[in-house]
Amino acid sequence: MPVRIMLADDHNLFRAGLRRILEDNPELEIVAEASTGIGAVEMAREHKPDIAIVDVGMKELNGVEATAQILRQSPETAVLILSMHSDERYVLRAVRAGARGYLLKDSVEEGLVTAIQRMREGQAYFSPAVAKILQQSPDPKAREHDDSYESLTERERQLYQLLAEGLSNKEIATRLNLSINTVTTHRARIMEKMGVRSAAELVLSAVRRGLVV
Repeated sequence: MPVRIMLADDHNLFRAGLRRILEDNPELEIVAEASTGIGAVEMAREHKPDIAIVDVGMKELNGVEATAQILRQSPETAVLILSMHSDERYVLRAVRAGARGYLLKDSVEEGLVTAIQRMREGQAYFSPAVAKILQQSPDPKAREHDDSYESLTERERQLYQLLAEGLSNKEIATRLNLSINTVTTHRARIMEKMGVRSAAELVLSAVRRGLVV
């Protein structure tokens, strides 16, 4: 039985490149694709893929938050994060969210199929530069107790990213099917928890955490 794979990346050309690498292998089957983090969660819930290949920098819901939600919807799915970044803030957040693999995008051509094969066997897979970071971290799955971001609820994290991407309260309300009053209340709570007083400070805090680029 082929490995059932979901692709989630907001760049259509890059996603097409992933498809090209995988579709010639008879042991692999692409069962779903998504261009946003929210879409990835929905596709995972519907298709329950064996492996979800998730870009870390997607719009609406970044790959790390999407990973956590995907695993709640489909616990048997193994998540492979794709990223251009190998610095610690991205890697450790991905591991904490439950990702079983982390592959740098400049290694996709030669490493993607290997990563899938390893994960199919129940193993983890990390690009060499990423593995080095994990080896140097005393406890990569430890929570960041000193980071106020950790105090945000799942919904608040979703709104935090959308606010940081520049969406208005009305746009967020429409996107998430919420009332404007609900969004306004969430926004106030987010700003209080994050200790920011303006939209500019909120955006800067998200950029520093690697949630938006």
